[in-house]
Amino acid sequence: YARQIDRRRSQLGGFVSVEQLMEIEGMPEEALPYFTIDASDVKKMNLNRLTINQLKRHPYINFYQAQAICDYRRLRGELKSIDDLRLMKEFTDDDLRRLEPYVEF
Repeated sequence: YARQIDRRRSQLGGFVSVEQLMEIEGMPEEALPYFTIDASDVKKMNLNRLTINQLKRHPYINFYQAQAICDYRRLRGELKSIDDLRLMKEFTDDDLRRLEPYVEF
């Protein structure tokens, strides 16, 4: 599990909650109380600077969402806030809630 936790932390840019550990396949829920998370050093992605390939590498952004972000920037200019993503049909409220700690503009 240690290797999977480390890999997931690298992919995400850090953990913001212990519940994210449950995204790791087979992670026992009984282990969660033994973990603490320091969300202060989460690496943020600037959605206005990354390419489609860089965006889709993040576990919470799929190809269609990355494409929608790039299309928005091309047609309307830079994203200003997470609310700009709410205008896109590719993002659900749950997607935005998970993604919010990892993005900057």
